[in-house]
Amino acid sequence: MIFLVLLVPSAHYAWSERRMPDFGYLHDDGLFFISAKSLASGAFRIESLPEQSAQTKFPPLYPLYLSLAWRINPHFPENLPVAALLSWIVLAACAALAWTLYYHSKMGEVRAWILTALLAANPYVILFGTRMFSEIFFTCLVLATFLLLRRGNLKFAALAGLMAGLAYLSRTAGVALLVSVPLVLLWKRESRRAAVFAGTMLPFVLAWSLWTRAHMASGDQTLIYYTDYVRYQFLNVGFDNLGIVLWKNIDQVLYGIGSLALPKVFDILPLKILTQVIGIAMIAGTIRLVRRGVMLQYAAFALVSIGMLLVWHFPPTERFVLPLFPLLIAGLLEELQHLAKLLRAGFAHRDASQRVMAGIFAAIAVAIFGGALVVQGYVTFAFLDASAREKESKLHDLRAAYTWIEANLPPSANVLSYDDPLLYLYTGRLGNYLPLLPRWWYAEDHASIVSAYRNIADYSRSRNLSYVLFTTQDLSRETGEEDRQAIEKSLQENPRLKPVYRTGIATIYRVTAP
Repeated sequence: MIFLVLLVPSAHYAWSERRMPDFGYLHDDGLFFISAKSLASGAFRIESLPEQSAQTKFPPLYPLYLSLAWRINPHFPENLPVAALLSWIVLAACAALAWTLYYHSKMGEVRAWILTALLAANPYVILFGTRMFSEIFFTCLVLATFLLLRRGNLKFAALAGLMAGLAYLSRTAGVALLVSVPLVLLWKRESRRAAVFAGTMLPFVLAWSLWTRAHMASGDQTLIYYTDYVRYQFLNVGFDNLGIVLWKNIDQVLYGIGSLALPKVFDILPLKILTQVIGIAMIAGTIRLVRRGVMLQYAAFALVSIGMLLVWHFPPTERFVLPLFPLLIAGLLEELQHLAKLLRAGFAHRDASQRVMAGIFAAIAVAIFGGALVVQGYVTFAFLDASAREKESKLHDLRAAYTWIEANLPPSANVLSYDDPLLYLYTGRLGNYLPLLPRWWYAEDHASIVSAYRNIADYSRSRNLSYVLFTTQDLSRETGEEDRQAIEKSLQENPRLKPVYRTGIATIYRVTAP
């Protein structure tokens, strides 16, 4: 009964926003659903691209799960509520697995319920757990791996390796398990279990690597972005910028970890610093857990994962550290318990000044963490719905543009669009978006960002794109408002872009010859 109550906030959001007005906003979810559509028809391609390349960027397990939505209802967008239900089922499974791991890690039943409640009601867990992103699906498989590893024999080491292999086939970040788990087992002098685990997981890694190598498309930067994590990594991170990538990713990983406790509603410097302090507290508490021998495998996996994120070509936001949240929230509770112990000692001190200082620190702690819970509640029960309404307004204008495209452009017309998965699913028209290299963001190279769109006519013709769909809310994933305005102005002044349709925030341009 308690477990069902804990699922009420996510169930309410999944039901009230079952039509997913924010679908496609972060791009990956749209590509996941297109890949699922392809799997439902017996292929594994990015159907929305003009090249219709094989899907060699995202591994197949999560799209295969989402393909159930297309098999149950092959009509878009009517099948979005089915996808929302499938996503929520995974969220519920994640909460159940987390409770089981907490309970069997000897944290006690009460603490297990508290941690599960904090997990299930977390706004980021609810948002990404009721939308088509692979993080919660991946987290389920990671948690299942650690639960199986708790059993000490070779059979369960093999089953854990199998589960880890499935985790890798849902998200290639699961390769961290192939490093962390055997290292911990070897440290414990369990070499046979380490060998069995690695031997069971490795074929999954090799199979996906060989398949992607056999089906990898060759092409320009855009095609590399859509099909190849590794080549895109080397395009954006090298010896020339590794230092700045590390520096900014350390900043962002602390911000992302802390934001899971204090959601990023207001992006201002004082709150960012406070959020990062909370992130440090979560890490410190995790270290305390490890010293007590609790969740050691999870902590080792987290260490390897964060190491990978620090050199990755994209800032590690809340979404990318979300698979570590069940561990990090346990670490935060551990650190708060340690702080409470120190404060109790301060209140019992003979020196009045020590008791006063303990009272001050206690008040600060209550204000910070009580405020964080209030903000979480606000985001969970108000902000998420308000954000969905905002996305719904954008979708209204986009759908008007899509209706015009479907009625007026020939089926062979390819379109450059920031939300290209939506364009394809609503109109059947092929196209892509113009990826802005993350190395420009790391270098704060605003000129290159604007220049990419200033040369959009040549770019479009090089990729056989005849039209450009642009909205005043585009570029939210990569740029700030100043760059966005400069880009919008460059499009409006470009003599080779001829406006053919306008509606609300959206404008459709025809690309003309030089």
